[in-house]
Amino acid sequence: MITFKSPSDISKLPASDPAHPIIQHLIDILITAYTSPDRPYIPEDSGWIVLIEPGDTSGVIQDVGYTLTEMPWEGVIPLEGFFHAIFLANNEFGISFIIPDEPWVTGELREVLLRHLDP
Repeated sequence: MITFKSPSDISKLPASDPAHPIIQHLIDILITAYTSPDRPYIPEDSGWIVLIEPGDTSGVIQDVGYTLTEMPWEGVIPLEGFFHAIFLANNEFGISFIIPDEPWVTGELREVLLRHLDP
């Protein structure tokens, strides 16, 4: 699991990674767009982006207290070989989960994601 809480966090992901352009775009519209010199972005107040990797599909996500299959998803959007699953804790805080649409996303997790897909 890789978290992206600031524009510089994109350096955690190689440019060759298929998720890189998606994560960069989300950083631009969800973090950079809400940052200015007089108003810094505070991820603990507003949220961040998470890239799910193999091995991250079970267990509780510490920051929210849910597993991916128990998460009360706001919605899931298919996005260029990924699922963009959105968790909103309230009107101000949300986490965007980017989950690869890969064979290792199976069983209940895939069922949950497909059930929450926005048309």
